Amino acid sequence: MDDRPICFFDSGIGGSTILKEVIKKLPNEDYIYYADSKNNPYGNKTKKELFAVGEYWSTDVNKLHKYITETNGNISLFDVPLHYNFYNASRDENYDMSKILEHTLVKENPCKAVTFVDNHDTQPGQALQSFVENWFKPIAYSIILLRNDGYPCVFYGDYYGIPHDNIAPMKDLKTLIQIRKEKSYGMQHDYFDNNNYIGWTQEGDDKHIKSGIAVVISTAGDGYKRMHVGNQNAGEIYIDALDNCQEEITIEEDGCANFNVKEKSVSIWVKK
Repeated sequence: MDDRPICFFDSGIGGSTILKEVIKKLPNEDYIYYADSKNNPYGNKTKKELFAVGEYWSTDVNKLHKYITETNGNISLFDVPLHYNFYNASRDENYDMSKILEHTLVKENPCKAVTFVDNHDTQPGQALQSFVENWFKPIAYSIILLRNDGYPCVFYGDYYGIPHDNIAPMKDLKTLIQIRKEKSYGMQHDYFDNNNYIGWTQEGDDKHIKSGIAVVISTAGDGYKRMHVGNQNAGEIYIDALDNCQEEITIEEDGCANFNVKEKSVSIWVKK
């Protein structure tokens, strides 16, 4: 009986396919497989840059930076630290919202950050269970969908619900996605200057009709933030697209206004 392994040298198209077929016919043999990785993938190659995303499950953003460096910047990563910031903020009424983006990939390397709120591994009953509390979901999705940085990823279970866990689709998620598509454009101004009340604005641009938004978040009681939406928007009337606040707000001559928000919620102010 010959105990030597069967060796495969693959330097072309179809080598791995042939190997699989051989293993099916000779399952008790040992194999050594050598492949040409320099020219892989074979065949015609697009000149376009392809988007690739990977998962490195760590709350340490420095480990994500190292992964990106070691893959020569060819791959983006899911922003796990941001997910845990959302999770912790949703469960701690004393969480400092001014630091919600601290130590995250989207803040430190936004071009390589795929932002998400939850996924199939963080939902109830899974190995990495860390499901963001329902009241905080609209806040979290506003942060990933309505800001300039990162590539947002919407969880199927938040969009369609998870019936076997009695989890309903997230209210207003479709509206937030629509606002991102139609209105989330222009120069951004951040107001991350309070433990419980934060916000940002986007001035809009000439390419998208009635674009521009003002986002206000509260993790405490009712409140407001005075924010700038651009001098060019003076006189414009803004309304809350989520209907959490019913009043209309007129932008003052200096491009600023006081934008209201209800208790533990988010308001997305858009042009009427």
